[in-house]
Order: sequence, then C-alpha cells, then structure tokens
Amino acid sequence: MSTFFVGAYTADMGGSAEGIAALGTLPDGSLEYLGLAATADSPSFLAAHGDLVYAASEATGRIESYRRGEGFALDRLATAESGGTAPCHVARYGDTVIAACYVDGRIGVLDAEPLALAQTVDGATDTATGPHPAQDSSHAHATFALDATTILSADLGTDEVHTHDLSGGRLTRTGSLRLPAGTGPRDFLRHPSGLVLVLGELGLTLTALDDRLDVVATVDLAGAEPGDHAAALSTSADGRFVYAGLRGSNRISIVEVDGARLRASGYIDAEGDWPRHHHIDGDVMHVAHERSNTVASFRIAENGIPRLISAPIRVPSPIFLLKV
Repeated sequence: MSTFFVGAYTADMGGSAEGIAALGTLPDGSLEYLGLAATADSPSFLAAHGDLVYAASEATGRIESYRRGEGFALDRLATAESGGTAPCHVARYGDTVIAACYVDGRIGVLDAEPLALAQTVDGATDTATGPHPAQDSSHAHATFALDATTILSADLGTDEVHTHDLSGGRLTRTGSLRLPAGTGPRDFLRHPSGLVLVLGELGLTLTALDDRLDVVATVDLAGAEPGDHAAALSTSADGRFVYAGLRGSNRISIVEVDGARLRASGYIDAEGDWPRHHHIDGDVMHVAHERSNTVASFRIAENGIPRLISAPIRVPSPIFLLKV
C-alpha cells in the first residue's frame, strides 16, 4: 500500500484541516483517509528527503521538518524561518533546503542540519511586473534543480524564470528568462524527454524549455476559460501525456507530447472544486480539491484520458499530495 501525506490549509488560512493528513491506497487504486499524521499550521506544501518530510507553513512564514515514525505518524524535528512571507514551496537539494515565498518574492536558503535560515535572495524588485491583477509585485512560487548546481525559480509576478548557482549551500542569481507578459510561471516539471516544462498559471499555458533554457514550444491549455488559474503538472508514466489542473472551470487539461512538440488534446472534469494539486501513481491520478474538501482518483486509459474510479473521498482542505 502506498502512503500519501496531504499538505493542507488550517484555520489560519481559512481552511478546515488540523495539519498533515495521511491517505492510503485501496486495491482499486483509489485512496482512503487514514488519519492525522501531525498537527501543524497550514502546511501547504510538502517535500520528502529519505525519512524526512519538510512542510512550508504558509501563514507563519516558517519551514518545519518531520521524521516518519510508526505507521503514518510524523514526529516534528525542527522549525526555522523561511526567509520571506508566505512560503508556498519547499525542496531539499543536497544539504540545502530552499523555500519560495509568495508574498514578497524572496527565496530562503536554509542549512538542512540543523535546520536554520542561512540566506535570503530578494525578489525581482527592479523589473516590471506583469499585466494581470495578481502580478502586483514579485511572487516566487517554486524552485527546481536543473542540474546539481543550477537552481531555477519561478516568479509569477514578473513573468520570469531565474537561474541560480548553488555552491557551498548558498545561491547566486546568474540570469533570468522572461516569458510572455501575463504568463505567471508557477510550476516546473522535468519531462522524461529531458525538457523542462513550465506551467503558466495566469496565461493558462504550458511552455517547454531545453537545458539551455531556450523556449522550444508553447501551447494553450485545452478547456481553460477566462478567469481560470492553472495549478500543478504531472506526466503519464510513458511521458506521452502531461496534465495540468484548471481552478475555476475545475478541469484537468491534457497535453500530448511528441518530441519537442506540444499539442492540446482535451480535458476532463476534475470531479471537485478548485483542483489545487494532483499526483500520478502508476496509471492512477489523484486530484486534491481545496474548496470541496475532497480527493478524487482516476485511472488513466491508454489514450491518456483519466476515468474516475469511485466517488471522491472527504479530506479537509487538501492543497498538496506527497507520496512517500
């Protein structure tokens, strides 16, 4: 049985969760609610490293670490400042933990052991923001390891993907790629082909970059409607299809990948309200719906179309799904 930990919003972010929940897989591939793994304040994004789990506490501005205990329990180890306001993404790269902070656009760099803030990298204050109302300032949303020493960060507010050198546990910004105005880069995904995929939350696009960070393809997301916000990327096991959530119209958009070409091939109903994140486990896709307090599970057919397995299960304010 696979175990998933659920990042969630608690009352301090308007949610109904009490912390990090645990889910387990059933024989048909769907999920069941196991219980509360750890009480926490809005642990919205989770990351695993060995038997450690890191959580971005979005309301408190802190990063917390946990060690997996018996069953599905998580034992809190440490907490540290994230370096900015509203951390919405955390990841560990070697001995370094990096947090992307949404409100002020800062990147926090933490030593992993012991967990402690070591450096902050300011948001892109010297560049023009994008045209969308949500692009009022720099908004860091995610980081991604291009290779062992190169870290990318997505700035939703300035339509930029920044590059950084990671050496000695510290970041040095080395360059920036500007995407079309209003893109709002949010998430990264390494495709099996080697392409780096960038989700445009506001432009409702998927962009493919090569390792030189040259744009090789861009496609509009099928099923997207005005006012939607795209969230999360996943790929089928064979890499033929990539999926993106559409919050608002509440759909999962499907993109077919053929070499360096992207083609919008359709969409499905996400079977819930506000699909914040999704994860593919083998041929099953799990979708976390923040506003309907549910997680829906789909089996992906050979043609790439996900089909609902059973009725969505109740999970309080799910934001992120982490398989461990």
